[in-house]
Amino acid sequence: MLHSNVVKMDVISDLNQFDIFSCLPIKTVQKYLPFIYYRTYKKNQRLFMEGDPRDKIFFLLDGYVMYESGSEEGSMLYLDFVKNNQMFPYGGLFTDDVYHNTAIAVTDIHVYFIQTHVLEDLLKTNSKSLMYVISKLSDILSLHQKRVQKILIPCAQERVLHSLQFLMDDLGEQDGDDITIPCPLTASNISKLSGTTRETVSLIMNQLKREQVISVTSKIIKIHKPDYFKEIG
Repeated sequence: MLHSNVVKMDVISDLNQFDIFSCLPIKTVQKYLPFIYYRTYKKNQRLFMEGDPRDKIFFLLDGYVMYESGSEEGSMLYLDFVKNNQMFPYGGLFTDDVYHNTAIAVTDIHVYFIQTHVLEDLLKTNSKSLMYVISKLSDILSLHQKRVQKILIPCAQERVLHSLQFLMDDLGEQDGDDITIPCPLTASNISKLSGTTRETVSLIMNQLKREQVISVTSKIIKIHKPDYFKEIG
């Protein structure tokens, strides 16, 4: 329970970074404050596991979160990233009882969370927030369709390049003429995303470094020639 008016205003200010709350009257947001909780997670800490009860929806204030999902045989089926000022997970609202992915903090993170049923009740009574969620789900579906199309390309090199392009478009931040991907990424991450081996990713990344297309410092990728990826078929 939040008691201080100052703290309440700070929380409302934080929540207004998220479109689902920013479109609501301040009195409505205040009504839901007793159901909103703040947490911190350390790097590599799990927020939830695949198969856990889907009882919380999170709002990421800063840092990065990674989704992953695997088969019973241990192979990776899905990998994705969430950046700051994003709500997650979207999929399964109103329908699913369990999480279908595991969420892991890629960096130290700060989040708010709300119980799933409370958020669903809010959406049922606030059409603007509900329309935002529907629109966001449509965007996510469109992005994933494009990703699947590119991942089905037989050429492993093109799959790696397309994966780097998706990461640049989704997570990249303009840095002068360059684009920096602030989320720490390993060759293993990119290999899972592109459906290739770590060795293939390392070979291609080294080639891109030699051609001065990218540079990598402490797992942070800086793209010096963004148009290089736009020219990929």
